[in-house]
This record gives sequence, structure tokens and C-alpha cells, in this order.
Amino acid sequence: MSDGTQRSRVADQLLQDIRARRYGPGERLPSERRLSETFGVSRPVVREALGMLSSLGLVDIQVGRGAFVTAKDVTVQSQDAQRSLIEVTAVREVLECGALGVSTRRPGEAEIAEVRAALAELERCVAQGAEASSADHRFHRAIVASSQSPTAVRLWEDFTSEIATVIKISPSGNAMDEATLERHRVLADGVLTGAFEPARQACHDLHEDYRRFLHDLLS
Repeated sequence: MSDGTQRSRVADQLLQDIRARRYGPGERLPSERRLSETFGVSRPVVREALGMLSSLGLVDIQVGRGAFVTAKDVTVQSQDAQRSLIEVTAVREVLECGALGVSTRRPGEAEIAEVRAALAELERCVAQGAEASSADHRFHRAIVASSQSPTAVRLWEDFTSEIATVIKISPSGNAMDEATLERHRVLADGVLTGAFEPARQACHDLHEDYRRFLHDLLS
């Protein structure tokens, strides 16, 4: 089982425990060491799982003290988070597919260079097993910017915080696997070579994965 899958499993179980009020508002969760023993995973995996819940506003991580439950009504809050983040994912797909439709007809040199550079950075992260969320965010912004539409870029940036949250908590946010990277390569080819239809499908598949993950985590 990959670290991303383990992280999701731990986060999901903790979320269920919080919903069941095994840990009430203001209560401290068990230590990273205790959670790693309970779930049979490494402490970094536990730390990442707690980070996912923190990104959703469900726990407050206090340095030197631990992680504390923050939600007064976690069921309502998680439903709101699910709806908000899934809607943001839909907006992302619309923006990126729309950008592909434009850029395959008239890509700009600067925009092509940025897509190449962003993809190369993402490939380096995967090759080194490094944290990939910042590179992933840069890559998808480059796809939108390839449309050469300031309005499209502005719309993307209006959702920067929410987009960063989705990328950060997703299974590929910490360490992207080769299969997901290959979808990003196909998406980039839509801009670099004009191969629109495969890029459009890769774009849809990536965002469908995000939607499925958010639904599984928050439903």
C-alpha cells in the first residue's frame, strides 16, 4: 500500500472517529507515536494525514502540543467542505479544458516554455520522491495560462487557496506516482503538440480522480 493510500486511510478513520464524537470539539487527538502504532504506519504518514484534516479545518495542529479537534459540527462542516472543494474541482476542469481548446490553436512561446518548465519540475519531484504539491499547482496554472487569457488566469487565481487545498490533501499531493505523472505528460502534450483529445481526456480523468477522492474522504 502506498504512502498516499495509507495517509488517506488514516485520515478517513480519524474523520469517522471525530464524527462519532470519539474525539469531541477541543479534545486532543492521540500523539503521532500512538497513532502510528494504532494504524501500523510511519509517523510521517500520520503527520500527513493530520495535515489533510487540518487543511479541511477539522483539526488544529499546535506545535509542541498536538492536534486538537476544532469542528463544532463536523458532519455539516465536512459536507460543506466536500461541496466547496468538489465545485472548485469542477471549475478547474472547465478552465483547463477550455485553455487546452484555445492553446492548441494558438499557443504562445512564453506559455509553452512555462508548461515545459512546470512539467520538468514535476518530473524531478517524482524521480526524487519529493513533495509534489507546489510543482503540481504550478503545472496546472501553466495549463490555464497557455490560453493567453488574463480572465482565465484571474479566475484560476481567485480559487488559489481552494485549489492548493485539493492538491495538498490528494493522494498524489505528497508523492505523485508514475501513472499520475503520465497523465500530466499527456495533458502537457495538448499544449506542446496540439494533441487536444487525449489531453482533454487526461484532464477529465485527473479531475475525476480528485472528485472521487474527495467524495470518499468526506462522504
